[in-house]
Amino acid sequence: MQNILIIGFGKLGSHLYQALKKSGKYKIKVIKKKSAGKKILSGFITKSDIVFICVQDSYIENTAAKIATLNTDLNKKIFFHTSGALTSDALAVLSKAGAETASFHPVQTFAAKTAGYSKLFRNIFIAIEGSKRAADAGYKIAFSAGAVPFTLKKKDKTLHHICCVMASNYLTVLASKIEDIHTKKIRINGFKQNEFLNIYIPLAKQTIENISVKNSLSALTGPIERNDLKTVGKHLDELKKTGNNMLMFYVLMGIETVKLALKKKSINKSQANKLYKLFSNCIIKQ
Repeated sequence: MQNILIIGFGKLGSHLYQALKKSGKYKIKVIKKKSAGKKILSGFITKSDIVFICVQDSYIENTAAKIATLNTDLNKKIFFHTSGALTSDALAVLSKAGAETASFHPVQTFAAKTAGYSKLFRNIFIAIEGSKRAADAGYKIAFSAGAVPFTLKKKDKTLHHICCVMASNYLTVLASKIEDIHTKKIRINGFKQNEFLNIYIPLAKQTIENISVKNSLSALTGPIERNDLKTVGKHLDELKKTGNNMLMFYVLMGIETVKLALKKKSINKSQANKLYKLFSNCIIKQ
């Protein structure tokens, strides 16, 4: 049974610990603070076959450099970091010291630490990029946690992370815009101010389900997709009352929706141009 050390016990580190503990395939130790002394760090790493560096991106290279200065044989040891943005190059100092290195990025959002078994690794995808031996070990670990690993090329890491940010962070921003409209403009009996978003969650979930069944093109519906200029115009007129930020957000999203509807062939070029003009007039007048 291999020994795994997890350095950093924040949101991701705690979930990874629980998922691997549940698998029963590894002996797992944890260093909760990145500021652990060299003596403690050296003792843990000496006894470990695999080390996960689960600290913030800005601390990964410093943590790796600290480990490299220890009087510890790193040959045959495997090191992972869990950053979505950084490649395995962030662990280059360990690679030069004889270790096998890779990035191990769970395509999942961890909003809080866990005190119990984490289900957030079940059936998610994990992007792995690095040396072959480290990647092979990463695959086994991912499978043991119930996840689905895939190999990512180093040159594609940033683009992959952009997609992750759009799928998670920007979706959260979209939800916050809905909350803003409700908080400032809409009152519905039976709903508290912090409950308005619940009205739209089933719609959002079904949209994501539709996308997962086929693709974003097939899932597109709504007034732009059916060339309903009158409704789009009403939306723009109403949003002009809410302030420039909300209007511009809607306009930018609307322009991209026109492109998608055109690609889907729900609308033709002439119809698309009329929609573009509707949006561009808003920008000019603002």
